[in-house]
Amino acid sequence: MSLAETATANIKQAKSKPRAALSRLERAERFWGWVMILPLVIGLTVFYFIPFLQNIFYSFTDLNQFMSWTTISFDNYINLFEDDDFYTAAFNTLFYVVVCVPVILLLSLLLAIGLNQNIRGKALLRTLLFLPAVTMPAAVAMVWQWLFNKDFGLINQGLNLLHIAPVAWLSDPDVVRISVSIIIIWSSLALKIIILLAGLQSIPRQLYEAADIDGISTLRRFFFITLPMMVPTLFFVSVMSFIEILQIFDVVFLMFDRALVEGDVMTITNLFYKYAFYLQEKGYASAITVVLFAVTLVITLVQMAIGKRLRVS
Repeated sequence: MSLAETATANIKQAKSKPRAALSRLERAERFWGWVMILPLVIGLTVFYFIPFLQNIFYSFTDLNQFMSWTTISFDNYINLFEDDDFYTAAFNTLFYVVVCVPVILLLSLLLAIGLNQNIRGKALLRTLLFLPAVTMPAAVAMVWQWLFNKDFGLINQGLNLLHIAPVAWLSDPDVVRISVSIIIIWSSLALKIIILLAGLQSIPRQLYEAADIDGISTLRRFFFITLPMMVPTLFFVSVMSFIEILQIFDVVFLMFDRALVEGDVMTITNLFYKYAFYLQEKGYASAITVVLFAVTLVITLVQMAIGKRLRVS
């Protein structure tokens, strides 16, 4: 009998054996395990799963501000894909994703590598770089409004020293998306740096010691040791960044006038807010969030498939 046949026979024999009854201790452990996770399960069910299913249901209705509704089948989705505002919001959101995600990955990796070195003031630098992660969005918006101010903002003051004309960062339709991208990148770096730094510190030091003995250059060590070992962490950070930017809302809502929020810088979440709270078309707004969820799910599944291939290779 071959080795494969023997293994198959052993598996079948193991499956055919009756499962041993749980001991009293095992039953007690299982019971208390369920008791411990029950509050979390209840919270997820009440505040996530039930509202999620309600939202899907309401997307097929004409729910209004008085919570009265009638079913209207797929009309919300048909109207959504005929809505110019939806395509504007989708384009803006895609712009932020395409511009910000690669820059966030690159900058956070380079800064994490720098903070992983033995340099003076490393603890202070880590603290300063982590500050954006614990800063309230309203405070972030206020600071960047001052920095981007056309007349006396620090950024335009610096451009003036270089004899460059001041830029209307908060009102020029050709520039406002870049302004939003800068803020997204700045506010997203902190947490990503911490995650990548943890990934760098988990790489076995023996690999670098062996590379030193073999006389491998720093650049080759990065591409043949650091980068391959960081693929799972980089993949996790990229998935986080995609999901965060697809759902970006507060920066745009707090930074710009309503006319711009509903036009040149509008995201899908801003479009949802417009219909849910300004126009009181809650059924239509629910359809927007269902589409956003579907897009996020598809992108995440694609990223997971790519990540599995990278780990296998």
